[in-house]
Amino acid sequence: MTVEQIDQLLADWKQKIDLASQNLIDLHGLPTYQRLCGISGFPPVQLTGITLARVMPALEAMNELFQHFDLLIKTINKATELRKQLSPLWVSEVKVKEIEQILTGSSIQLAIVQIPLAQRGLLSVAQTANAIAPRQLLAAMTSAFDVAKNAVLEVDAAWMHLETDLAASEAEIVSLQRLADSLGQGYLSELSAARQKINALRDKIESDPLGVSANFDGEIKPLILRVKATLEESVRQQNQMREKFACAHHLLSQLTELSRQAETALRESREKIADYSTLQTPLDPAQIEALSQWLTRLETKFGENILNSIRIGLENWTAKVKEYIAKEERVYAANKAPLELRAELRGRLDALQAKALARGLAENATLSQLAEDAKRLLYTRPTPLDKAAELVAQYEQELNRKPYHQQ
Repeated sequence: MTVEQIDQLLADWKQKIDLASQNLIDLHGLPTYQRLCGISGFPPVQLTGITLARVMPALEAMNELFQHFDLLIKTINKATELRKQLSPLWVSEVKVKEIEQILTGSSIQLAIVQIPLAQRGLLSVAQTANAIAPRQLLAAMTSAFDVAKNAVLEVDAAWMHLETDLAASEAEIVSLQRLADSLGQGYLSELSAARQKINALRDKIESDPLGVSANFDGEIKPLILRVKATLEESVRQQNQMREKFACAHHLLSQLTELSRQAETALRESREKIADYSTLQTPLDPAQIEALSQWLTRLETKFGENILNSIRIGLENWTAKVKEYIAKEERVYAANKAPLELRAELRGRLDALQAKALARGLAENATLSQLAEDAKRLLYTRPTPLDKAAELVAQYEQELNRKPYHQQ
């Protein structure tokens, strides 16, 4: 290795040590780290559960990390001092080799390990010393730092958010219970169980934040979400039922109005038409009233939150009211048909007379008599439709037989 390469390697190590030093200082300065270690005026936290299992090895690794960092600095400083001793006029190959060995070889002596007697042979030593290269030590330190940093930051996040998360969940439990009450479902044991779990976890936030977080995410949140989903489905079903009831009332109003129109058309046809054998009787008002009472009973059950039976009952009710509407539409059409035919005959006669006038046949005796007879029937109560239709047809035939003007 040349002197230039040694200088570059030393510069690289200085940059790495500066970065590592700053990151260690930042981690050491975190209040959460200080609380966990019981330093800087913080009393040590008595960790338990998952947090104890996760954090204690990380803190022990950090203690070793600081010790190893000190060894690393001393090693690089030693190499730096040797480099300063190199003469620019005459480079000692021995010194260069020594510096190279320090920077790249197993130059850092770690703790001496006592070998148990059971693992020794007759010629085995009682102790062994572990030596490691700076690059290898830095890699191990980096891994230990990541483990410690992740554990500390995970605890930091838990301590920061758990109280807020638990309080928010308690508020949501209260809100969901109110929703359940409004839906007629009453007291929900699942929400009570979640509240009890929250109270139990709150006492463990200080000593086992990671355990509390895992329990909260794994049990309480899913439980609340399940209850919320169930209640939201109930809300959806109730809103759907309300829409169906609104539709039912619309259908009932439609049937009532249609029945009124059918009854009015029946009375009018009986008054104005002589032959009303084709007329039909509308629904008995008692049948419509029975439908109305049926709907009222279903709405009462809806208020009692008996959704399954209501859904079936409302489907049956809707089928019946639609059946009645279809029947009443046929009745209404049959009852107004004679009146529409009379109006059609009146209009047809007027059109034929206008045609006769245009052809100069307005004073034709035959046509005039036919028109007079037809009008008398069409504007007389009750109107014999068959006879009136026959006269209008005769008028049209007579008119069509007279293609030329006659004065």
